[in-house]
Amino acid sequence: MRFEGVLSAWNPDAGYGTIRPSGGGEEVFVGLAAFPTDGEGPQLDEPLSFEIVTGRDGRKQAVQLKRLASHVSPALREATGAARLRARQAQRKRRLGLVAGGVIVALTLVIGGLRWWQPGGRSTEVPAGVRR
Repeated sequence: MRFEGVLSAWNPDAGYGTIRPSGGGEEVFVGLAAFPTDGEGPQLDEPLSFEIVTGRDGRKQAVQLKRLASHVSPALREATGAARLRARQAQRKRRLGLVAGGVIVALTLVIGGLRWWQPGGRSTEVPAGVRR
């Protein structure tokens, strides 16, 4: 029996993930070997059709996957990938900006603190007009 769902998690280093069935229920394990050999790697939220078998360890796993979005043109798929790449790059730049800003603030505080602690950096003299 075939089921439909979306790829909900994927670990590219390990080559496995999980599929969330469309009809609900618990997520199903899926390995890289179950994907079609069409040259495209697994994509998160990708709609899939699959069968379920019980593995040697007793867990359910998806096999004989078919991509349901095959009607999408490769040009459109590439454009979507390019948009994701641009979004990731923008996010990385924002993160680096925050880190750089934090470093600048930290250095400013450290340098200011060093000046304050240096001899002559603070005065024990009471300014004129101020009472002790």
